Amino acid sequence: MRLIQIEMFLLAVKTGSISEAAIQLGKSRSTVSAALLALEDELGVNLLLRSGNKIELSHIGENIVADCQRIFHLSQGVHAKCAHHLAGAELALRIARDDALPEKFWNQLISQIEKKFPQTSLSMYAAPTPELIAYVENNKVDIAYGMITDTHDYQRHVRSELGQLRMMAVAAADHPLHTIGNRLTSNDLALYTEVVLAYMDGLLTVEASISHRYIGLTFYEYLRDAVCNGVGWAKVPAPLITEQLRNETLKVLRYKKSMSWEIYGEITGVDFCRGAVTDWIAEQIEHYLITESH
Repeated sequence: MRLIQIEMFLLAVKTGSISEAAIQLGKSRSTVSAALLALEDELGVNLLLRSGNKIELSHIGENIVADCQRIFHLSQGVHAKCAHHLAGAELALRIARDDALPEKFWNQLISQIEKKFPQTSLSMYAAPTPELIAYVENNKVDIAYGMITDTHDYQRHVRSELGQLRMMAVAAADHPLHTIGNRLTSNDLALYTEVVLAYMDGLLTVEASISHRYIGLTFYEYLRDAVCNGVGWAKVPAPLITEQLRNETLKVLRYKKSMSWEIYGEITGVDFCRGAVTDWIAEQIEHYLITESH
């Protein structure tokens, strides 16, 4: 029993005609008919009841259709996995990423990966930016994507810059900071609550703040929402506040360091072996960051 015979059998059943099956397969009717007869001889049963150009399934034929479909689908899966391997694509990929890029971007990326690399199993975990390195170094993930600073020791992993992301110091439109003079100072900012990133480093920790009082939250989206609610001011990635700046829910603070460009990149272990999927993801992020910078 050969796979081509199973394919011919299934197509003949689907079309109800050996001639139509032959046309779709690009073969002669006599070739398909002979192959099906040989299959029946091998199995010792009549799978098809023939009447002129029409065919019907016999009782045993009906019983084995589902099994033949499984065999055919399994064979297609084997071929697809081998082609996937030859293309250099990873079979499985564990990703950690922060939320400096919008959820819409990641949702679209996942959908595209599913279509472009259907044989790759993907797991993705969102984490606060400062935790990403630990996930890579402890082999909890294969690769991480997020904001990168020079305060980290990179001896145990590799970082690759994919582009730059603009950070903006913002506050709600009615925040008192917008009414203080023409140019704010660090002392002015220190008088009001700052919303900063919080993360686990043995204990719950927060990033350094300018203000005397802070509120620590784990994701940039949480920072944005807190600022929109008037809780305080914060530095937030520009792609997350495009709409809020447009409708003036948020306003950029009049501060000399209110805007800065930060590195966005990927983090991997020193022995990480890149594949087609990780190369493709890097290209998509690079393109997005270039588009956002204009």
